[in-house]
Amino acid sequence: MYDETCIFCREIANKGNAAFVYRGVNILAFMDNAPIEEGHVLVIPRNHYENIYDIDKDIYLELQLAVKRISIAVKNVLKTDGLNIGQNNGRVANQVVMHYHVHIIPRYYRKKINWERENANIDDLEIIAAKIRAGIKEVEL
Repeated sequence: MYDETCIFCREIANKGNAAFVYRGVNILAFMDNAPIEEGHVLVIPRNHYENIYDIDKDIYLELQLAVKRISIAVKNVLKTDGLNIGQNNGRVANQVVMHYHVHIIPRYYRKKINWERENANIDDLEIIAAKIRAGIKEVEL
């Protein structure tokens, strides 16, 4: 299941244009290129599912386990005080990319989130991604 009009299908799953923290058979996780906070990760199924209503149950469960593992790694590596984990369904719910995805957003007591998003430099994202990749190897579920 692939949708040529979907940026996640075309650029991430097909071309690999991202700073990846995880690549599984069915699941990909990568740094958001317009992060809300440093360490903002997106977790997606490789195949195209538009939203929670469409995603295959087994893929959904596999993706949620990946979210848990990556969240633990983000918390440990970036020394966060907490995390926001979010997922939007439909334009009215602020889903911008119509490919099922989960946001992992680090949070810190000392810092308010700036919800204004700006594109980050891929080299900077890759540095953080490398730290998170190393952290994932340490996480056992």
